[in-house]
Amino acid sequence: MLDWGLGHATRCIPLIKELQKRNCVVFIASSGRAYGLLKREFYLTIRCFEIDGYDPIYPDGDGMVLKMAFQLPKFLRIIAKEQLQVEKIVERNQIDIVISDNRYGCYSTKVKSIFISHQLNIQMSGMWKWMEKRVNRKNHEYINKFSECWVPAPEDSFVSTLTKNIDNLKVRHIGYLSRFEKKSLEKKYDVCAICSGPEPQRSYLDYSLTQELKKSLLQTVIVCGKPEMLSKYYNKGQRFTIANCLTTEDLNETIEQSEIIIARPGYSTVMDLARLGKKAIFIPTPGQTEQTYIADELMKRGIAFSMQQDEFNLETALKESERFTGFANFGFDDSLLKNAIDTIL
Repeated sequence: MLDWGLGHATRCIPLIKELQKRNCVVFIASSGRAYGLLKREFYLTIRCFEIDGYDPIYPDGDGMVLKMAFQLPKFLRIIAKEQLQVEKIVERNQIDIVISDNRYGCYSTKVKSIFISHQLNIQMSGMWKWMEKRVNRKNHEYINKFSECWVPAPEDSFVSTLTKNIDNLKVRHIGYLSRFEKKSLEKKYDVCAICSGPEPQRSYLDYSLTQELKKSLLQTVIVCGKPEMLSKYYNKGQRFTIANCLTTEDLNETIEQSEIIIARPGYSTVMDLARLGKKAIFIPTPGQTEQTYIADELMKRGIAFSMQQDEFNLETALKESERFTGFANFGFDDSLLKNAIDTIL
């Protein structure tokens, strides 16, 4: 699983569990925080391999395209290196199928290899729009090295611009993926803030939301997204709680017990909140065109309010969010994933 944030890892949890239900022997290979989260989640049942990470460095503000462009040689080296690492893991453990979530080098030339991505069409913005076709041509070249591509969305996805198959790729839509289950729990928090994503922007969001929520009189919990921390809670108060990192079950319950969620509009986060039918306020990561696109789409559809990080004001955001419906009527079709797994097995 890709190590750019935790979303690529968390959305693979339902996939892994479906494979386990079919008595498959599953191995996990990842790096960084994604590796830590998955190792904690499956430490009793699955052997984990730590492979080289991309370790991207993000800008303090805008300038994402240039920052990524300067790191491209490093990324290409990692893609080549991870391909060799995967070949060794496949050979030594007699693996039959490789499933890679957005890691372009994690395929084997000897067995069926599947690529998971919702970014069939990477979006460029502003002055970089002219690069979009060239970037996606290279994107599709890498995807075509795999046996097929699984898109974690239905064909009529709300992010159809990202998921539309415009280049005759070998695509199978497997429906939205979420590690959570809908429960009926009593309200405990007015606001749950989830600070996810890569540094330094995760820390900026963490600090900003902490200051805003401390000033309020609301019952709040902040989930910091730090799976490397050993203790579950940093501060557990009656009105204001800070959690370092929660297990899937704990986070599922915390979100269910919250009136509204404040988070990044990362694709996996959106799928999780849609599964639980929650109301949300989104703060896109500065410079991340995909999150800006998702936030704009949800605003247009009247589902969730969004606000820029440098303009965020809790009182304004809560008031504006009253005009939005939340994810109450968002459809999930688990049969698409189950059918895809049955086909490859």
